[in-house]
Amino acid sequence: MSDYQHDADGPSPADDWRDEASPSAAMYLPTRDVGFDLMRLSDALSKLGSVLWLERRERCAAHARVTIGPGGLVLFDHPALAVLGRCSVVTAHTAITPRGPREWLCFRDATRETQGKLYLLPDTDYLAWDEMNAASRIVPQPESPSRWHAHGAFLRGAMARLGQGWRGRLLTFEFKRFPWLRTLGAQAPLRISLLGLELARAIARDENAELVSPLNTF
Repeated sequence: MSDYQHDADGPSPADDWRDEASPSAAMYLPTRDVGFDLMRLSDALSKLGSVLWLERRERCAAHARVTIGPGGLVLFDHPALAVLGRCSVVTAHTAITPRGPREWLCFRDATRETQGKLYLLPDTDYLAWDEMNAASRIVPQPESPSRWHAHGAFLRGAMARLGQGWRGRLLTFEFKRFPWLRTLGAQAPLRISLLGLELARAIARDENAELVSPLNTF
């Protein structure tokens, strides 16, 4: 149910940035009538602080910048967030890697294909992260162990070169309410720790993702 775990050579300063020591995964599968609560999730995202956001990069992929959910109209005020309009399931994952523990969310469409990933960083507000997972009714479930394989890394790299890989950004989210709609925007964080930046770069390498410079807002 989780994505692969990654190998790396040697320890990193990011090895012990969070204390969790056992892998676990969680999933919230909404009913067909309800779907996941995009309004609640958007509000929670704005309280996280700095995170690493990965969006699926596909050639000729068009994503709507506006979606209508149970709570009303939501405008994605950043092109990297438009993939959320196609998503109906969010899954939460924890893994122990050679570089230390990692936590992330996967945003999946109706076919259960992952369209976006949100990674916890040392700069993220851990309490807000846990509150977001609890409010979204994400219940921990056992994680089946998996290993990184060289041929898998080769395939991921090949897909990335074909334009079907990932693009990563360091972001902080902003959620605004208006009488007629809600907007979910994002921008580069005003500051990021060296530890957070190093971890973001390591995750991007392991995901074969292009990490956009924080100086490039879009």
